[in-house]
Amino acid sequence: MQENAAVNGTPPVSVAPMNGQPWAAGPTLLFTQERLRDLVAALDEPFDVTEIKWRVTNTSQIGSRNGPRFRGQMLAYADPRAYTDRLNNLFTPSGWTRDYAVQLVQNFERKERGSAERTITAKIVVTCKVTIYGFGTHTGLGEEWADNDNAGTAAEAQAFKRACSCFGLGRYLYDLEGQWVELDEKKRPLETPRLPDWARPKVQQPASQPHPIGRESANGQQKQNGNGAAKNGRGGLFRDELLGQVKALCGTVGFSLSRSVLRTVGNVEEASKIRDLAKLTIVFEKLQDLARGVERLRAAVAKAGEQRYATMCREMNLASDSIDDIPDRAALRQLLQTLEAEAQDLRGAEQNHAAAAGSDGANCGRNLGELRGQLLREAARISGTTNRTLGDVIKEAAKGAFTLATLRTLGDGDVGKVEAALRELASMVVAR
Repeated sequence: MQENAAVNGTPPVSVAPMNGQPWAAGPTLLFTQERLRDLVAALDEPFDVTEIKWRVTNTSQIGSRNGPRFRGQMLAYADPRAYTDRLNNLFTPSGWTRDYAVQLVQNFERKERGSAERTITAKIVVTCKVTIYGFGTHTGLGEEWADNDNAGTAAEAQAFKRACSCFGLGRYLYDLEGQWVELDEKKRPLETPRLPDWARPKVQQPASQPHPIGRESANGQQKQNGNGAAKNGRGGLFRDELLGQVKALCGTVGFSLSRSVLRTVGNVEEASKIRDLAKLTIVFEKLQDLARGVERLRAAVAKAGEQRYATMCREMNLASDSIDDIPDRAALRQLLQTLEAEAQDLRGAEQNHAAAAGSDGANCGRNLGELRGQLLREAARISGTTNRTLGDVIKEAAKGAFTLATLRTLGDGDVGKVEAALRELASMVVAR
């Protein structure tokens, strides 16, 4: 485990990769060093007492005047779901992962308890690799006799819990000594052992930990488990860090875009009102993607010009040319793709103009021919995907400046008309 590095001065680390198609390099969720220390402490924290179960491992008979009596040694354990819930609470489901490798190992010699005979059998051996993004990776080994009906499940659970213990999660259970209790005639425990105080979760949170936000009970108090995090994956140390990043991204993408995401995902107006950690993670991913798009839009506006951008906003009936008034992702995409296409066409026109400077009229005619060919190719592509005639597509793009029939008759002074038609074709592609 890279706990020491995380606590003793390593720079903040990226926690989890995000899904979706990114626009480009953009914001990344980071943990501060103080938060890393809190997370390490939260991993070490004992499970809630309701998560602890007991099993009888050894039995012995004790004498009695009323017949034989038994006692058994009981050991404490936690279900794998308790481990999974703790990891989800602290890191979200996308902040950690596990992988299993299963093998069947033959030719084990086994002696049944209470029998002198030995048999040759096999074992199910499972290796579990647990990775927590920003912390590291650990593996654990689990095994069970193959003739056990639940051999695979038992071996997987053992391997998973052993890997988690390397991070400190559930490690304290290995330090608990077995407790002897009386058993009934069917060798069932007559009482449940009591955990020592050190193996119980702290009632109060450490002052350094931020108060997690979770589901509120009827009296306004939050329902928490013993490790100080809200139950059912709601809250925990990770949430406050994530919420801060979401609020920062809301400011980056603007009022309308951020509100559209909050309404769509969480049906809320403010990010702080989202209690479900999974939904908050989705909001973060969508806002992160939009922030990359806004960054690209600013670059495209710088190339195409503020005036052209303002004109597009008016054509799209936006309230203004402010980022705050871009209503949704579809509008952002339309602005972005159109302006980037125009910027690319502008670069091509500038290159053609530079190449044509000082050349004769034949060279100018060749540039017009290239534009004419590009126009025909783009119009033909749109015609094929929209089931419209080539003439109709060119007529719409040219806006009456020329038609398919008169395209060949255009002269050098009509280069601007062809370039305008190409830009219109680009906007038609976006609209589709």
